[in-house]
Amino acid sequence: MDDGGGPVLLAVEDTENGVRVTFDDGEILELAAESLPPALPAPGEAVSPDLLDRLRRADARKRIARRVFALLGRRLRTRRALRDKLLDEGYPAGPLDEVLDRFAEEGVHSDRQYAEAWCRDTMRLRPVGRRYLEGKLRERGVARDLAEAVVRELVTDADELRRCREAARKWWRRQGGATDLRALARGERYLMGRGFAPTDARPVIRETAPDGQEAT
Repeated sequence: MDDGGGPVLLAVEDTENGVRVTFDDGEILELAAESLPPALPAPGEAVSPDLLDRLRRADARKRIARRVFALLGRRLRTRRALRDKLLDEGYPAGPLDEVLDRFAEEGVHSDRQYAEAWCRDTMRLRPVGRRYLEGKLRERGVARDLAEAVVRELVTDADELRRCREAARKWWRRQGGATDLRALARGERYLMGRGFAPTDARPVIRETAPDGQEAT
């Protein structure tokens, strides 16, 4: 028997979801078939420490991929949110990053996909501006450049102005009828707080005042 400096390989078995590798010390690893190293020794032979580490990383990647799919099945998350959660759950950082990198390359999951879906859902529920969308995406871990690019692609200038008017009309309906300067200032601040630029908020709050008259 060859002494490879590690545990003895007992069996390599095909399963419905991959390959199961069993060792004489009771350790059992499950990995994707394509992750099985070609230099695996025959059953009854010892496995070297380097090869054992590769097998364990492959096992970790498979467990991580399964967990990521489970989390994404409940709700979309950014890469940072996924990574932080799985690290908290005890998954190793190296294999975790490998899985997240591969998923991004294959189009399974990426921050761009998250950002696009989150923006569409948010805009469907309430009228908010580009600045709001960009800020919330950055808070969730999406890179600034990516957040800005996605929002600019999804929200045209016409969309932005239309949503600003929608938000302003809703705000005016909640007021007690006053259209004085203080109401005007409050409305302008409200629109800017919803992510609309001052250059849009200022004229829109005036043009959407009750009865179609500008606040005075």
